[in-house]
Amino acid sequence: MGIGTLRCHVIDVEDLAIAEAFWSEVTGLPVITSGYTGRFSYLGRLDPWKHEMILQLVKGPKGSKANRNHVDLTVDDVDEAVHQIVAIGGSIKKEPSIYPRPGSFSGKPPVIDRAVMTDPFGNEFCLVSELTSEESARAVDAMDRADGTDHHWRVAAGRARPS
Repeated sequence: MGIGTLRCHVIDVEDLAIAEAFWSEVTGLPVITSGYTGRFSYLGRLDPWKHEMILQLVKGPKGSKANRNHVDLTVDDVDEAVHQIVAIGGSIKKEPSIYPRPGSFSGKPPVIDRAVMTDPFGNEFCLVSELTSEESARAVDAMDRADGTDHHWRVAAGRARPS
């Protein structure tokens, strides 16, 4: 068994409408509802709802250093998966955090715990674990006690131990 399972493919794009039309035609996947309109578009199945591709809006054209495609992997425990990935030669690009941070998008509670990793060649990928509704609520309840760190939000959600 692997450290995680393939969740979806993420592609950075400069225009969501053009990308939706193009990638929907290429893959045959319909555009499905995104809770983050204007930032992400999803392609996948409506019933049961599952995104198989995420189109992520970025500013500016691809540069020589930009990684415009990556995979998201579903894992049970982000911290454990990070440890396992590092042990086999991967690296941490962005420490574990919950997304979205409470209060960052009006009315949008946190839904995932994630970390951005790189393989031994510098290719990026994300480790993702869905928050339960209780974990999300605990993070939102901690907004008035926020210290501004990703670790704070993960501790509040019950995904990390206090330092």
